[in-house]
Amino acid sequence: MAPTDQNADGSASYRISELVEAAGVSRDMVKYYLRAGLLPPAHKPRPNLSLYTENHLALISLIRRFQGQTRLSLQEIAEVFNAAGHDVDAIELELLAKHQGAGGDHNIIPFKTSPQQSRSLNLPQPFLQELAQTSLLDEAQQSAEDEEQLAGLLWAAHSAGVPLAFFESAREKLAELADLELKTLIGIKLPGLDFSDTVDNVSHVDRIINRWMNAEKSRRIRNQLQRVVDNSERATITLLDNIYRPSHLFRERHRIQQQIAELAARPASGEAASQSGHDLCFACLLFGEYEQAISSAQSALAENPSDSLAIALIALAHGMQNNVDEAFEYGAQLDHCEDYHPAILQARLLALLLKVAKLSGVADTGEFMKRAGELFLELPVKPTAVEAEETLLLARANVAFPDFANSREQAIAALQSLLQKLQQDAVTLPELANAALTQSLRDVYLIYTLYYLGMLYVMDGEDLAAADCFEQVIQIDPASNFGERAYRQLG
Repeated sequence: MAPTDQNADGSASYRISELVEAAGVSRDMVKYYLRAGLLPPAHKPRPNLSLYTENHLALISLIRRFQGQTRLSLQEIAEVFNAAGHDVDAIELELLAKHQGAGGDHNIIPFKTSPQQSRSLNLPQPFLQELAQTSLLDEAQQSAEDEEQLAGLLWAAHSAGVPLAFFESAREKLAELADLELKTLIGIKLPGLDFSDTVDNVSHVDRIINRWMNAEKSRRIRNQLQRVVDNSERATITLLDNIYRPSHLFRERHRIQQQIAELAARPASGEAASQSGHDLCFACLLFGEYEQAISSAQSALAENPSDSLAIALIALAHGMQNNVDEAFEYGAQLDHCEDYHPAILQARLLALLLKVAKLSGVADTGEFMKRAGELFLELPVKPTAVEAEETLLLARANVAFPDFANSREQAIAALQSLLQKLQQDAVTLPELANAALTQSLRDVYLIYTLYYLGMLYVMDGEDLAAADCFEQVIQIDPASNFGERAYRQLG
């Protein structure tokens, strides 16, 4: 029976008798679906009239497909439908994404396949255009149904954050694996089987191989993820080892303490004073003058209580002294800060990771690691106006948490660029009204750049390049923590 009504937008509108006939289910089943939350409520233009839409019809079809292709109960299906807000496309993708583990046929023999009852997915046009630029859907003899399923799976993964480049790389490896399996399947000889039984056996073996590959892949990923977690937990304990501590000799030779005190004593006011105060705080942190950094940042905060950069600098100064609770207190004030200055990102990361190190083995640190992981995704990979700080933040993350940061190539390129600019005196550093102190600050940035570059070269197996970097670190400040670790790296 065709629908007798139309909505204002031209879509069909069904009375319950029409919906029942079109969907092929009973009136009682429709009412049950409504009570169970599998269907959204009907539109009621008047008390004794309920009108249903094409969406209701599509949802009933999906309920029956879920029952046929998954082992979910109706209550569990209702949870999926409610989580998707009864959005048919979202539900279709959910079914598609789980289809491989749902016991579907997926027979590899072409003439043994059965057609799937599937609606056409409404995928975003920009995504389809992006797909068209790849080789992910160019299989010869590929049916429209296969293309629809592949596109849906790709969209579901893409929506979960997986880049299409992953599938392009994986597909190249899968081609070799598919050739190997095909040769193996063709080579199976079982005397006594007729052609039909041989086809069934090949399909049976293919399903066994697929189950083995899924189990083996899951085992490997699980083990590697555990290694990432273990390495990250160990790294939190030694996190502060990756922060440069100028030696007493370096500080004495450059008269750091005296010159910092002279700058801090100079009166200043206005917007320029705020910037110079921030720059002085940065210098204090880099030179290891943590108490002076806190004092200067507190003064800036007294004039402007919403100064997020001053809050970050206080958090960093406490963190570098391993004052975990104080660092976390100030770092937590930046949780909802929309400023992505590298000092703010670094303060939030340091506070969270120090908290993890302190609580590890005593309390659940999963939430802190989750928040830290989200910040790793925000690390800059291209330098901007604050290139030096952004580069060191990216490099520090890759040195301390190489698996988690996962951007070593970009970090090395950024460090190489920063090193060249430092050597040419062409990089913007915190502005200090003292030429000698500015030159000392350049040496600190040089030590950071060379040390991080050396550590990342080691990870890449570039031992000669790493040795050159470590030797230069030793020449500048051999008695510092970086100098001592550079000695150990050189053996």
